[in-house]
Amino acid sequence: MVLAGRYRTESAARLKMRLQGAGAEVVDEVSRSVDAVFDGDDGTYPNERVLEAERLGVPVLAAEELLALLAVRRRRAGASRAFPGHTALEAVRDDPEALLALLQDADWSAFEPERDLPPLRALLATVEERHGVTEAHRLATARLRERGARLRHPYTTFGGDFQDYALSPCGRYLATGRGTSQDDYDGTGPLQVWEMATGRLVNGIDIPHGVGWPGHRDTVQWSADGTRVALACRTNSVGVWDPFGARTNPYGSADVTDGKDSAATFALAPDGRRAYVTMGSEHEVMGCVAALDQGEVRYDHYRLHNVGPEPGMLTEPLPDEAKEQLKNDEFAFRRVRWARDGGRLLGHDGPWAAVLDLPDGRMRWLALTIGPVEWSPDDRRAAALRPGRPSRLTVFDAGTGLPVGDSADQAEGSLHWGMRGAGARLAVVVKDGGGVDVYDEHGYHEYHLPITSTKRIGEYFYDGQQRPWAWEPAGEFGACLTADGRVEVWSLGDVPARVGSLGTPEGTQAVLWGADGVLALIGARTLRFVAAFSGAVLGDFTFGRSFDSGRSVLDDEFASLRGMFRAQAFPLADSTWCAIADPAVGPAAALVIADGDRLDELDAVLAWTVDRRFSWPIRWGHLDIVASTGAAAALL
Repeated sequence: MVLAGRYRTESAARLKMRLQGAGAEVVDEVSRSVDAVFDGDDGTYPNERVLEAERLGVPVLAAEELLALLAVRRRRAGASRAFPGHTALEAVRDDPEALLALLQDADWSAFEPERDLPPLRALLATVEERHGVTEAHRLATARLRERGARLRHPYTTFGGDFQDYALSPCGRYLATGRGTSQDDYDGTGPLQVWEMATGRLVNGIDIPHGVGWPGHRDTVQWSADGTRVALACRTNSVGVWDPFGARTNPYGSADVTDGKDSAATFALAPDGRRAYVTMGSEHEVMGCVAALDQGEVRYDHYRLHNVGPEPGMLTEPLPDEAKEQLKNDEFAFRRVRWARDGGRLLGHDGPWAAVLDLPDGRMRWLALTIGPVEWSPDDRRAAALRPGRPSRLTVFDAGTGLPVGDSADQAEGSLHWGMRGAGARLAVVVKDGGGVDVYDEHGYHEYHLPITSTKRIGEYFYDGQQRPWAWEPAGEFGACLTADGRVEVWSLGDVPARVGSLGTPEGTQAVLWGADGVLALIGARTLRFVAAFSGAVLGDFTFGRSFDSGRSVLDDEFASLRGMFRAQAFPLADSTWCAIADPAVGPAAALVIADGDRLDELDAVLAWTVDRRFSWPIRWGHLDIVASTGAAAALL
C-alpha cells in the first residue's frame, strides 16, 4: 500500500505503523504491484502519487476507507460453522426469542452478505410486521456494524440532473449518472448505485466533470456479469469503475475521440475490460477498441499524443456495395452496442443500420432504415420505423440484415424491446398520446393498449433521458408513463388488461422495471422506487435542494465536529437539514445530528450499507442521535 498526502486523523508515520501491524506492506513508490493508494484528505490536488496510480490503473481509495479498514473487526480465519440458512431461520420466524437465540449462537464470521443478507432481511421484515422491532433486529444490526456496515444517504453537495441510468443485468441494481451543477463544468457529478429491492443508495463515486451529456443515450453501461460499469465522462472520455467498490478511480479510461463537445459514443465489451469508441481514423470503418483495464489510454489518429496501450483499429475496408449505398467511403456508428457473443458490433449511423464483425470491423450487412433502430436484448432482432404517411415498421434478422416477414403500417413512436421466455417482444409507444402497440419478434401485431401515453416518448436521438415504457423482466407485464402524470401497469398475456395505476413525481420522464417487481421512476432531479403491483413506495428522493441554515441544526454546511470528523448535511422531506459524520466510521459510525424524534423520517433517507451492495434499515438498530453540532462534538 501507498500513503499519499496528509491525513487529519494522525501522522502518516503512525498510520504506516498501524497498517504494518495489520500485515500490510507500505511502500513509497506507486507501481502496478501496489494493491491500493490511500488519498490523503488535506485538500492537496493533484497529488503526484495519486496521478501515477490513475495512470497505471492502481486503485485509489479515500482516506475514510483507510480508517474503516483499521477499525473493522476482521473475519476470523477457519470459521467452523456455517451461518444459519433459510430453513433454520424459517423454523423460528414466529418465535422472536428463539430467533434471537439462533442469531446469538450463529457464527457471524461465516456470514456471507450475498448469500445470507437478503433472506435474513426478508425474514426480519416479516417478524417486524408481526411483532415490531425486536432484540433479534438489534442484534443483527450490531453484528453487521461490527463487520463494517456504514451509514449512507444519497444527497450530495454537488451534481446536477440525471443524465443517464441503466439496470444491472440481474435487475437488482440501478446505476445513475448525474452531470455537474449548472455553470460548474470543472466540478463533479456522482455515479450512484441503488438497490432496487429496498430503494436505497448502496454506493456512490464522485466523477470529475460528471457523467454523460444532456440528451445522450448509453452513457452508463454494465458489463455482462454486473461487476463493472462504464461511463461516458470528462466530456470525451470513457472509463470503467467497480460499482460496488471503494476505489475512487477507474480500472482504466480511454480518451480517443476528436474532442467535440459531446459524450463519447461507445459500446462496452461483455467482459467490461475494453470498449469500442467511435473516433476519426485513417481507415474506412471509423472507431477503435480501447483497453479499459490498464489505466489511462490517450490517443488520436494524428499521433499528437499517446499514453498507455495503443487502441486496436478497425482495419477492414468497406465493401464496394456498401460504399455505393452510402455514397461515402467512410462509416461510423452514431449509436452502438457490443453483442453478447463478443464478436459483433450492432448499431446505426443516422439512416443506416449495420453489423460489424470484430476484431477487424468487417461489415456483415448494411440496411437503409431511415428511422432509428432498436436491437432486441438477445441480439437476434432489430426494429426500425421508416417515416411516412403512414410510417412502416420493419423487423430485421440481426444475423443477416434481411426483413423478418412483411413491414406493417404503424403510427410514429418509440421502440422498446423486451424478452418473454426465449422470444423477443416489441412495444411501440405512439406519439401524441396514441397508446402502445405490441408485436412479437416476427413483427406480428398482437394488440393495441388504449393508454393516453406521455408525449415525452424518447423518439429522437437527443431524447436519451426519456424512457416511457418498461418491460417486466419476464415479459409478462409492461409499464407506461401517461400524459397525466401516472404510470399504468398492464398484464400482457393472451388478453391484455390494466392491473394498476400509480402516481409519479412531477417531471418523471423514465420508468425502469427491475427485479423483485420494483419500478424506478426517474425525472431530471427526482427518483422514486415503487412496488409495481402494490404501489408501495420504497424510496422517494428529490435532489438539487440548496442548504438552508435557517432550517438546520448545523452551524454551517461544513460544520466541524471534532478531530477528523465533519458534518455531512442532508435534507428530510420537509427540507429540515440534518447530518451524519464525514467520515461515518469509528466512534462516529452511528452519529446523526437531527432535532427531535425523527426516526421515521431518517429511516426514509438513511440506511446501513453492507459491502456497498446491500442496504439495511436504520430503525432496526441503535443510532447516536444528537440535537446539535456541539452535542456531537461532546459525544466524540
